[in-house]
Amino acid sequence: MESPRPRPIARPGSAGSISSGRFSYESRAKSPLSIISSVDSFETGRTSLESQASSNSSLARRGPTPVYAHGNGAPNRAPMAPMPMSSKNGPKFESTSLPPTPSRLGPQKGAVSKTGGGLAGVRYLRTLTPGEGFKKLPKEILLVILQELRRSHVEAGSLSCATCWMRDCCNLALSCKKWWRATRNILYEDIQLIGCDSIMHTKKKFKMKYGTRLTLLRRTIREQPDLADCVKTLKVPSMPEAAKTKKEREDYLDLVASVIMSCPNLERLPGFYPAYTHEFSRFVHAISTRTKLLEQVWVIDPSPFQRQHRYTLSEDSRNLYPTLIPGLLLPEQCVEFLDYHSNWDNLQTLFLHCNPGGTLDSALLMDIFASLPSLQHLNVSSFPAPAFTDDTLLSLPPLKSLRLDSVPGISASGLSTYASLPTSNTLASLTLISIPVLSLPALARLFSRLASLTAFTISQAPAPSLPMGEEIFMHPYLASSTLQSLHWEITNPLSEQATDILSKSIQFNGFPSLKTLRTPADYTGSFQALCKPRDKIELPGDRYRNIHQHLPSSQSLPNLPSPSPTKGSFFGSANNSQASFSMPPSPAYVTSPTKSVFSFNEKEEEALSSSGGRSLAQARRQAQSRIEGADKHPQFHIIVWDDDNQFVERFAVGSFVGQVQSKIWYSLKPDIEGMDEAIVRMNTLLDGGEEVAMRDGCTGNWNLDVDKSAKGRNMGKEKWWHTERGRWKEVGLEKFF
Repeated sequence: MESPRPRPIARPGSAGSISSGRFSYESRAKSPLSIISSVDSFETGRTSLESQASSNSSLARRGPTPVYAHGNGAPNRAPMAPMPMSSKNGPKFESTSLPPTPSRLGPQKGAVSKTGGGLAGVRYLRTLTPGEGFKKLPKEILLVILQELRRSHVEAGSLSCATCWMRDCCNLALSCKKWWRATRNILYEDIQLIGCDSIMHTKKKFKMKYGTRLTLLRRTIREQPDLADCVKTLKVPSMPEAAKTKKEREDYLDLVASVIMSCPNLERLPGFYPAYTHEFSRFVHAISTRTKLLEQVWVIDPSPFQRQHRYTLSEDSRNLYPTLIPGLLLPEQCVEFLDYHSNWDNLQTLFLHCNPGGTLDSALLMDIFASLPSLQHLNVSSFPAPAFTDDTLLSLPPLKSLRLDSVPGISASGLSTYASLPTSNTLASLTLISIPVLSLPALARLFSRLASLTAFTISQAPAPSLPMGEEIFMHPYLASSTLQSLHWEITNPLSEQATDILSKSIQFNGFPSLKTLRTPADYTGSFQALCKPRDKIELPGDRYRNIHQHLPSSQSLPNLPSPSPTKGSFFGSANNSQASFSMPPSPAYVTSPTKSVFSFNEKEEEALSSSGGRSLAQARRQAQSRIEGADKHPQFHIIVWDDDNQFVERFAVGSFVGQVQSKIWYSLKPDIEGMDEAIVRMNTLLDGGEEVAMRDGCTGNWNLDVDKSAKGRNMGKEKWWHTERGRWKEVGLEKFF
């Protein structure tokens, strides 16, 4: 006899829906909205096929629902508490009481589930697959991340270098295609090959003395033209030490020229400035063919066909001895040098520097300036007198920045005439170094006629003066309404007339827009007294410079004084207006905590002032000594009485140097951090920087994991180690203006 079939258990009344003949384990708990939807569909006699299909598919993905027994023995599922969420098509529900869904049964990519028997348009939240959010990131965000990564490798003070940056960037590019599309732009847009090549490559793998990285780079960009189009800045290693003969140096220049010819969009070649010898060079020819070049530095060497002859600056100069200068170039040399500039329609920055014996013709320079339509920044340095004259200056196109360094052919009258030309209305930065300008009226015309001038620099030994018999009755004599930055350096301290006139002009609001004033030769402190008061001017290392010249060999550094934490020690105690210090016993040669072995004595300061040879660190120390000297002389006192008119305490407030209402910042920092000279010179640009004089090179070991075992450390060293290379710091050409 067959056993009776099990009776289907009816849905309990608490379910809130009409029984449809299904088994209890096939039913699902309903939310209030789904109940209303079921009742409505029952009353209208319509059933939604889409809701049933969605319910079945959702049930299949979720698996069997747990069943619980009630007190009457009827099994039922655990109640759910759906949470409504806003949506465009209708409310969403997110269940918080369902058991976790197995990953293998979870919703697939792009799958959307609806509630069984519920409203049409009610959707559950879709779970994002791993990596799906990364694929939606725009490329601009990835570029910002890569720029920050590059900055952490190559910025000043970093333990890493450009080699480590390129290695990490390559590893990141190999992770996925999206990173590769972003990293190739950053990696190939600014290529930095610094230091010597690896010995493993030069001797064992490629059997070459030098140039292995350049050879590999050339092969890569030749095989992939899309990467070659990305190259805009290329830093190649300096001339290797292994290239000792002239033939080897020419071969290296030819190798660099082949790499340049493979980069059609090259804009800059920083840190590599070989001299021009007036002979054909593949390197110079390759540079001349780059139509998108933005900057070019010419270092002119003497020509073997030039002869030296005597030259006098002025026929009326009886006290000036004639100097030896090179003669004129050959006509074919002038034509060849002019042709190199024919493709540079986008060139914006041009540097012209002559080594001893080198020269260019004035007429040739005029033709060069006329052939560069986009020229904006010009630097001319160390040119002989007949090569760059007042006529050459007057032929300049409209510029934004002009720097003249050691150009004796320029006179004060030529500068004042140039300032009155319409082409000088766009000039925003003017730098005059060792010209010199000996006429104060000419300097006044420069300030008044240059309508767009915002930065002015003058550095020379003799001071400009007024003509004989001329006096000034009204101030300001020197005035500029647009000037924002002023560098004034007259190294001869015997003549203070120009310094006094300039300080009075600033005091009487002759420069209303002036924000920064840098005067390394401020011997009397007249300019410091016109600027904002500052508590600290000298840098931490200024007091320790040249300390070995003042300390005996058997003595050590004295202990620095420490302030006593007594009441009122900042302003002074009741019985003493100065701050109280606990001084350790000091040697006999230490006179005071502020003027000891860290400072020059008065005789040394006078000798430095009379000679004019003073560094920027000495200027900061002298300015700091004025501030510390003003603190010792109280400007006013604060006396405190109690309610019974009894004396309590007295504070002596020290004085300061400067004017509180002034908007001018007194600066004694150099153009490039770490330099002793305020103004950056051409030798700083041409010496190669840290690439040649390597102090603390990088080998990549900063990224080595030292927590691994000995075998792991050896493997890490093989992975991260590279040839020791210096941390090259680029000297930007914008620092010269």
